[in-house]
Amino acid sequence: AERPERIRYARYAEVDLEHRDKYFAVSCRPITKRAEDDMELLSDVVTWGERFLNHWVPGRYTCARCAQPLYSSRDKWSGPCVWPSWRRPIDDDAVSTADVEAYNEYSCRVREIYCANCSLFIGHMFEDAAQRGDAAPNARWRH
Repeated sequence: AERPERIRYARYAEVDLEHRDKYFAVSCRPITKRAEDDMELLSDVVTWGERFLNHWVPGRYTCARCAQPLYSSRDKWSGPCVWPSWRRPIDDDAVSTADVEAYNEYSCRVREIYCANCSLFIGHMFEDAAQRGDAAPNARWRH
């Protein structure tokens, strides 16, 4: 049986930016709906919203678990969702991906994104960047 929401919240009461082991433990491959929901909840609990959405300082964005560089600020753009959007990873070997079928009624191709070094679930990438506002030449995927 499913646990009530209040118990799920209590399970993560001690998670913060310095103590993210419970967050990392939720990540799995392939990601499940429950794990994805829990990771989103934890992200909101820890950061009180997405802390990098409006962060435009030049630099690199790294994996929260192993610190591998994943994205460059040069490839960040103001996408259509509540999380930051990037055009591509910092390096083709920085992330690994897996195709997803029928994700939340999207009509475009969708892939799961994982850190290539430690397999932490990073999020999804969508093949609709040009349709969702990316004005860069050859816009295709949004991460």
